[in-house]
Order: sequence, then structure tokens, then C-alpha cells
Amino acid sequence: MNFRRFQAAARRMWNEIPEEAREGVDGLTIETEAIAHPEFDWVYTMGECLTETWPSGAGGDGDVRSELVLYHGSFRALADQDPDFDWEGELWETILHELLHHRESAAGEMGLDEVDWAQEHNLRRVAGEPFDPEFYRAVPAGPDGVVRLESELFVESNVAERAVEAVFAWRGRRYAVEVPASAARAFVEVTNLAGGRLCVAVRRHRPWWRFGSGAGRQPVQLSSPARPAPAKGG
Repeated sequence: MNFRRFQAAARRMWNEIPEEAREGVDGLTIETEAIAHPEFDWVYTMGECLTETWPSGAGGDGDVRSELVLYHGSFRALADQDPDFDWEGELWETILHELLHHRESAAGEMGLDEVDWAQEHNLRRVAGEPFDPEFYRAVPAGPDGVVRLESELFVESNVAERAVEAVFAWRGRRYAVEVPASAARAFVEVTNLAGGRLCVAVRRHRPWWRFGSGAGRQPVQLSSPARPAPAKGG
């Protein structure tokens, strides 16, 4: 999609959003450039919500005003890598995501900021960089216990001190994956479930005094197929 068509589609989508939902947003700006992540050059910023708070004369919290910015070049860069790139779908998702950032700022909430933080640390995990192993906990799990972070899925498994497998629930069934007995924390990419998008976050129960020398270590990361596990109490 060239810049002119992109601009027209973005304006059309923006105008379809009810005015009351757009309250406090002064405009939608569309830029031509691509904004790559400073560390991970395969990650691009699609849009931003630039927010300012104007002090209230009455001494209150003031007025929250925002401008939404979209980067056509970032969309173009990702489309060049993916022949099935859904321009309209990605555009809608980006506009609504940035608009929600504005509404959360206006309400004094931080939900999407926490999601963005979790996504940043998941990128670090995938890239082999240091990351906060608690990142997935910033995103509330669904009723099924699964944390959904963009296209990736996370389930948590708490294991005993000397356990060599981690049991978890997936779609109403119990499964197990192997984990090193020496690992206090591990992230196991499950190769045979959910198209390889499922990751088991393993937390090992150990006496508090065992963590002194290893608290700063990064979790072990590995890939493993899951096998069916016996039903609970079976």
C-alpha cells in the first residue's frame, strides 16, 4: 500500500471511530519514515501516542491531550518481509492500540504500558538478551490460565525442588515437558502444541537460602515437545 492509499485508509478509519472515543486527541499524524527498534532491527514502531498534561488553573490534574502518529515506513518494512501482511487489519489494530493508550493516560491507568513493557522483555528473551523473567505476569491470564502476548502464549508451571518435568494445563488437558533439575527458572518452548507458539514459564520451589548466589542468573531457555500427563490425582 503506497503512502497516499495508506493515508486515506488511516483517515477513513479514524473518522469511523465515534467522536466521544476520540475526545482529547488533537489529531492523527501520518509520517513516511520507518522507526526501527534501537536494539532489535526486525522490530518496528507502527505508531505512537504522544501525550501531554496541561495543568489545571484550579489545581487539579489538568487536561490530558494527545496526538496519534502512524509510521507508513514501518508498515512498509514489515510488509516487505511478509507476503500475507494485512495492511488494513494492522492499521486498525495500531490506531485502536494508540487510542487506548490515550484513554488510559486520561484515566490515570497504565494497562497498555505494562503490556508494552512485557512485549519488550519478551523480545529480549527471544533475542538472547537479559530480560525480567516476571515479564509475562504483567499481562492478566485468561480464564484458561493462558497469558496472550501478541502471537505468543504463556502458561506457568510451579515445580518441586528436584523435579525434572513441569506439568501444565492446555485446552483442558494436562501435559508435561522436561526441565533441567538445576534450573531455578526456565522458559520451555513447546514444539508440538499451538503451532510452536506456547511457552511454559517454569518456577521452581526451593528453600529461600538456596537463592542467594543465583538470584541474578537468567532463566534457562530450551525447546521440547510435550507429552500427555496423568490427570490430577490419577
